[in-house]
Amino acid sequence: MTSGRWAQPLRHPGAVAAERRVSVPTTSTSARVTLPAGARLVDAMAHEIEALGASSGQVELLDGSLSRVSYCVPALCHDGTTAVTFSSTREAVTPARLIAGSATVGFRHGQRFAHCHAAWFDAYGKARGGHVWPETVIGPGPVHAVVHALGQAELISDTDAETRLPVFTPRPSQAGGANGPGAVRAAMSRVAPGVRLAAAIRDVMRENGFERASIAGSVGSLVGAVLRRDGGAFVVDGPATEASLIGRFDLRDPSAPFSWISGVAIDRFGNVHRGEFLDEENIVAVTFELLVEEVTR
Repeated sequence: MTSGRWAQPLRHPGAVAAERRVSVPTTSTSARVTLPAGARLVDAMAHEIEALGASSGQVELLDGSLSRVSYCVPALCHDGTTAVTFSSTREAVTPARLIAGSATVGFRHGQRFAHCHAAWFDAYGKARGGHVWPETVIGPGPVHAVVHALGQAELISDTDAETRLPVFTPRPSQAGGANGPGAVRAAMSRVAPGVRLAAAIRDVMRENGFERASIAGSVGSLVGAVLRRDGGAFVVDGPATEASLIGRFDLRDPSAPFSWISGVAIDRFGNVHRGEFLDEENIVAVTFELLVEEVTR
């Protein structure tokens, strides 16, 4: 067990925005897809979202191979311009075997862009992970994924005034796609720094009337992610931890609400941690792109 020295909200250089969460009600259509070898990961994910009639969405990366992995990890910022920053770009020893990951797929400055956190085994069998850049390429085999296409929301990346870092924010869209058979009610949110993630999920559920919900495909950063370990808590070394999460929430019994969040966390040393995230102990560091989908069966 480590100390909780990173389990406090970060102090960012910009003015604190009054709105701590931006949420857009939408429908979500999910499909299991195969992303082809030779394509850039961001392009392949965008293609599958568009095939479902949407412009933006969240993606669960399940397994597969990558012929190029261009990435970075969180880093300390020593000049005060931001609370945290990115390391220099790294290149994985490939081919790499994907372990798990999540991605937000939308647009930045009018071009296709993705916010992707993933973990993989490199060609030497070492577990690695980080914030994956758009130059990443699938191969020599395909990548298997689940795409969640958003019917009434689009995702735009821009520089956030509070953190001075790039973040995706949802906004309403009337593209009209992703509303066919299998579409479910959902809400797409950008969660701001300092917010407890589990509390934000429950707030979104109550606002939208969801008794049960999933959070598959959600991605963002936590202030030293807190995982369940041996009956206690393990705090991943911060100050920011890249996270890729899935989870289930059930609010039908107010006296005993159920929550479960699991996934991977990558620390500033590039170490990969995997397991269950403790409810109410995980605080957003810079941003979290949170897809909450209603579960009805």
